[in-house]
Amino acid sequence: MTMQQSLRTIAGAVDTLLRQDAYPDRIRPDYLGAAVRDYPARGGKRLRPVLLTWCGCLLGAEQEKLLLPAAAVEVFHNWTLVHDDIIDQDPVRRGMPTAHVVLGREMERSFPGADAERFGRDFAILCGDLQQSWANDLLARAPFSPAVTVAALRRMQQLGGIALISGEAVDVELSLRDPLTVSEQEVIAMTRGKTGALLRLAAELGAMFALECCDPEAPAIRKLGDFAEDCGVAFQLRDDYLGIFGTERLGKPLGNDLREGKPTVLLLRALSLSGDTARRELASLLHRPEPLEEILPRARELMIDCGARDALELEMKQLIQRAIGQLETFPDHCCRDYLTEFATLLIARDL
Repeated sequence: MTMQQSLRTIAGAVDTLLRQDAYPDRIRPDYLGAAVRDYPARGGKRLRPVLLTWCGCLLGAEQEKLLLPAAAVEVFHNWTLVHDDIIDQDPVRRGMPTAHVVLGREMERSFPGADAERFGRDFAILCGDLQQSWANDLLARAPFSPAVTVAALRRMQQLGGIALISGEAVDVELSLRDPLTVSEQEVIAMTRGKTGALLRLAAELGAMFALECCDPEAPAIRKLGDFAEDCGVAFQLRDDYLGIFGTERLGKPLGNDLREGKPTVLLLRALSLSGDTARRELASLLHRPEPLEEILPRARELMIDCGARDALELEMKQLIQRAIGQLETFPDHCCRDYLTEFATLLIARDL
């Protein structure tokens, strides 16, 4: 089986479970239960369930036994998307209206004259809360010993709770600051929380269940967690790269990070490597009202000329090389090959 075939098999199994699981059916009102199931049912890359499954199988777990934990990390990921869309006021997710928009329209239909925008946002917050509860329920049903299941639940609250939400909070805070006052180290630390923590969680849970081990600091578990976290940072760096140098993006127009003045590593690297004149010009392109197609070509030129684009590409490669190096001590196994290919593709993707 190829890596892509394995990925599709795992994703398909998770899709089926999430469509059929009864947890959202008990939620009232009915439209709130439908919203809870909506994001997970929309599909997506399923990176976290796949990562959990491959890490678990690498260490000897049966793939079928990992299905509930794999679904749990996917649902956990989706509640963060629902709340993230509220914070960012995004109207679209995966080509469809976001949860707060869908629920706002439901309010308009059910309660004419109500403040649909407010209640749509309020109910979307509840939707995300319920998805987190659903994720906990899925994980609690995992067919493993009570001790390791409780340890996994605690780890989900530590990484998916404290680390991830702290990363999101810092991301919001950084967006309020002048990019010239933000350091690359701050952005990388934020990314390790907001993006890397949930990938680390997926890898660690797969390993914890496979080894029936309650200690996430056990060497094999720690190595797979480090692998996943570095992959997460590289994934985000590639996302920021594609936001400027890509050909198209799903959900956001190219160059939108410039319009928002988002302090990405790419932008900060360009500002630090540029001379005074180029730095002032690049800074002047932030928060501009003109159409992005009028601003983006010059921003690209400035980022290329100062060497920021090449430096970012090198950093992504080094992160992935370090991540793959974490796998070298594990025995030959198809899942080790899948993880290696998975890591390599993260910085080769175009979307």
